[in-house]
Amino acid sequence: MLDRLEAVELGGVTQRIRVRSDDLSNPTLLLMQQGPGLPIINEVRTYERLLGLERHFTVVYWDQRGTGLSAPPMRRRPNRFEISAARMIDDTAMLLNLLHRRFSRKTFIAGFSFGATYAVRTAVRHPELVAAIVATGMDIDVPAAERHMHEFLLNAAHERNRRWAIRQLKRMGLPPLLDARQFATRARLLADFGGVTVNRNFNALIRTLLISLVRSADYSAADAVRTIRGISLSQAALLPELATTDLAHSAPRLEVPIVLAQGRRDQVAPGELTQRYYDSLVAPSKRLVWFEKSAHTPQYDEPEKFRELLLQVRSGELIR
Repeated sequence: MLDRLEAVELGGVTQRIRVRSDDLSNPTLLLMQQGPGLPIINEVRTYERLLGLERHFTVVYWDQRGTGLSAPPMRRRPNRFEISAARMIDDTAMLLNLLHRRFSRKTFIAGFSFGATYAVRTAVRHPELVAAIVATGMDIDVPAAERHMHEFLLNAAHERNRRWAIRQLKRMGLPPLLDARQFATRARLLADFGGVTVNRNFNALIRTLLISLVRSADYSAADAVRTIRGISLSQAALLPELATTDLAHSAPRLEVPIVLAQGRRDQVAPGELTQRYYDSLVAPSKRLVWFEKSAHTPQYDEPEKFRELLLQVRSGELIR
């Protein structure tokens, strides 16, 4: 079995990938994490336990620019932190080129939240590098999603008589939320009201993140600190730009197959926006798969069904 942590130069920045496979002849699958700012190499063991992808794919875990093992060094001043959506897309294209040269085949991409958004925007420019995309909880129309989240939280807070939550929402004001602290506060409320991951509140998600960093052999104590710092830096840099995301205008047509994996209880990237994008999208093959018991993270909420979806994509059953 191949299991190797590598440094790769993408856009002038040293970034880290972990490549894992029982058989290198299996199709290549790039995992692009949600965010802004969250890592994924720390979740290798969790993904292996829940999904067992390495038996069927050559899996590439990638801590993108600004995240995890690819976060800026502590000595670097934040105002020299080079990150933007355009750079993230360029990095993705460069990594896909590297994987194409190494394995002599197109790459499947499983993208989560904004990771899926970057994957789609990259595929618009470089369809020759992408076999298919599985877009999970994809951020499609951020202005509309911002309004949905605000209304959902207000209604949930009133229904549950959570006065402290109502006060926080009033202090934050109407969307968009471009401040990293306000973004984090809303993420806490969304998680606590069940809109992110089923049966796990915000404290549980943060605890899981910290434990995964501590237990991972790939992250030192300094790396863990860089990871946490990178989350806030990435959010502060990217949120104003990502607030205008609208894939119906920037990616109305794809030249690669796509499967949209959508949690029915997702309050971050609501299903009605996914349905609307699916209906209008022009692609050689498209599928919308609903996860009835999931929120924003079907890969955690319904791992067996998510694993089967990926295997159906691999076999071609879902992308004919």
